[in-house]
Amino acid sequence: MKKKKILLVEDEAIIAASKEQILLKYKYDVITALTGEEAVEVVNNRNDINLILMDIDLGEGINGTEAANLILKNHEIPLIFLSSHTERKIV
Repeated sequence: MKKKKILLVEDEAIIAASKEQILLKYKYDVITALTGEEAVEVVNNRNDINLILMDIDLGEGINGTEAANLILKNHEIPLIFLSSHTERKIV
């Protein structure tokens, strides 16, 4: 059976590495992007992404919601937002 490929978008390298290890433990293939721009580039250059896990706050550059909008304009890929923020505005 072919492993599912997940694009993990997280600007904090330590958090990204931790989440990646968890996903690898459950036998997923993981590609990590540290910026929204990188996430858009990865999706535009691949056709094997099964799911995107997207942080909302990605620091400098475009944020997760902007990156998701750009990705979903041209690709039908399930996308889940991840955030440690609980502020009403972000949620």
